[in-house]
Amino acid sequence: MAKLNMMRFQLCAMQKDRKRILEYLQVKEAAEAKSVEPAEAFGKIDVKAEHDAFLSNAEDIMKALAVLDQEAPREKPFLSFLQGRKAVPYSEIERIAEGAGKLLTSAQEALELKREMDAHKNEIQLFEAQLLLLDAWLKLPEPETFSGTKKTTAFIGSISGEHAPEGIRELLAAHFDGAESDRIHIDVVFSRPEQTNFYLIALRRDESAVEEALRKIGFSRPAAGDDDIPSARKEKLRKKIEDLNALIESNRKKLVAMAHLADDFEHLQDYYSMRAEKYAVLNQLALSKHAFVLEGYVLERDAQALKDELESHYAASFEAVPAFDDEEAPVCLENNSFTQALEGVLESYSMPGPGEFDPLPAMSAFYYLMFGIMFSDAGYGLIMAGVCGVCLWKFKNMDENWKKNLRMFFWCGVSTVFWGVVFSSYFGDVVNVVSNTFFGHEVGIPPLWFIPMNEPMRMLIFCLAIGLAQLTFGYVLKGARAIKAGLPLDAAWDAALPILLIYPLIIVLMGSDMFYGLASFKLDLSPSASQLLLAVSAACMIFIVLTAGRQSKSWFKRILKGAYGLYNILAGWLSDTLSYSRLLALGLATGVIASIMNQLGAMGGRNVFGVILFVVVFLAGQAINFGINVLGAYVHSNRLEYVEFFGKFYDGGGRKFAPFGVHTKYIKIEEAAKNG
Repeated sequence: MAKLNMMRFQLCAMQKDRKRILEYLQVKEAAEAKSVEPAEAFGKIDVKAEHDAFLSNAEDIMKALAVLDQEAPREKPFLSFLQGRKAVPYSEIERIAEGAGKLLTSAQEALELKREMDAHKNEIQLFEAQLLLLDAWLKLPEPETFSGTKKTTAFIGSISGEHAPEGIRELLAAHFDGAESDRIHIDVVFSRPEQTNFYLIALRRDESAVEEALRKIGFSRPAAGDDDIPSARKEKLRKKIEDLNALIESNRKKLVAMAHLADDFEHLQDYYSMRAEKYAVLNQLALSKHAFVLEGYVLERDAQALKDELESHYAASFEAVPAFDDEEAPVCLENNSFTQALEGVLESYSMPGPGEFDPLPAMSAFYYLMFGIMFSDAGYGLIMAGVCGVCLWKFKNMDENWKKNLRMFFWCGVSTVFWGVVFSSYFGDVVNVVSNTFFGHEVGIPPLWFIPMNEPMRMLIFCLAIGLAQLTFGYVLKGARAIKAGLPLDAAWDAALPILLIYPLIIVLMGSDMFYGLASFKLDLSPSASQLLLAVSAACMIFIVLTAGRQSKSWFKRILKGAYGLYNILAGWLSDTLSYSRLLALGLATGVIASIMNQLGAMGGRNVFGVILFVVVFLAGQAINFGINVLGAYVHSNRLEYVEFFGKFYDGGGRKFAPFGVHTKYIKIEEAAKNG
């Protein structure tokens, strides 16, 4: 359970074997390539255009696949996302490669059909909007563009407000100089509180006066119109919408007829992804007329097998040397399933840097322990562990990331069950509430240790003790790292002294009356023992002041830095240890909220309605409590690892080993699957 040794390799081979060698390395998924600086007689090839073309094709295939799944959804089994990628022989990739051009054409045809459908739908929306506008003009007997006859003029338009013909006439009369209002005809075709549509007929000789009066009352003409009356235009628009819907349905049927290509599209998308990754490696090669050079990283355990395979089948030379001093070397971790499950949590922070331990073995036990204490309900833990366990058992082929996540939550669930039993929390106090409410006699399951809600101070001390233990372990790892680097004095000054400083103070505190008032117990220490312990702490403080700033040549700066270092150590012990009080806070929150939900559900009393109410409130309330507190336990477990624990010994800064391989979404090569 540690970081695997990494080697830096150089592969020299003939150009004629380049394709087969790269395909072999891709299927083996054992080597990470890096860019080669070409020597004399070697050069680089620019395949960025081809690489981008493969990525573009993969994106088109992905979009076409989404179109087919939208128009002709495939039946997928329950929890299909846990099924994992399908293992296929390499011959399947070759089959897809042979028909790639035809499949890509089909995919582009599907996208074009979809684009046409979307365009038609946009047109339909536009026509439907026009229909809505036409509803206000359907009673108009003439086209909206009608302007009158030889002797009459027509005005078609709207004014704000709701008006009858006589009301409009009165509004206009206020702006006429003569008797023009008696020589006009007004018909209202639409009237609502916000707007009135009408048409007005007047003598041609009164056109200017009428137009000026209309302008003054806020008259506006329709925004659009043609030579058809509105009712005829409505029928034309409806016919256009029908025709467009027919075209949409025709395209949809064509897409449904292409649904059988969905699986091939999946394979083709993965094929193009593989090709893009291969061309990304090609861009890193150094090439001459007859040979090529590839450099990168390989695990020490795989180096000899790769060397034997390549040199026995090709005219090639494969040389690998340890990459201990290479700061660019990637990191690969190997752990058992219990520890490996937390790799995702570690990667979210940072992989180990050069010279650092794999922190997973150190963090895993504390992580599961703290998660369980914060979630701390046997019912919740049983659900979590049960669901994750069943998924792990049923879906053997799921992707590795899903496996890690489910394993992590499985072990978190096991820890939660354990602490729920220890603290007697089963969906809060559901046993007590149900027995008392519906059976008239309260019974409960006694805790194996104590109930935190009844003894919060005892729980707080327990949580702080866990924090103290993890922080101490962090200093131990810091010392081990210094010793591994050949710096035993650094281990003494930076790791041993902080531990020797704090523990005597803790022991003295545990022998005080103040501690007894908090914990109801204390250590029996003699005055001489207390003085000795305080003397040890004082001596450590002096040594810390003298050594914390040892990098400075000036004694004045050294003492100042030493005093600051002592302050950081003391403040760090205090603040970091107190941070573990969140274990108490979240643990109590889980139990208290669950109990409140139970009590709310029991308010219906001992009757049929009360039973129904309890079941409904119990299911809804416990589900909400589960979701909120599982998220809180996850977030705060990560925080305690990242900030308090890693802050003592871990820098990170490494990057994960990313071998050239078959990084696909839907399929995996059987050979690669066997190696994985």
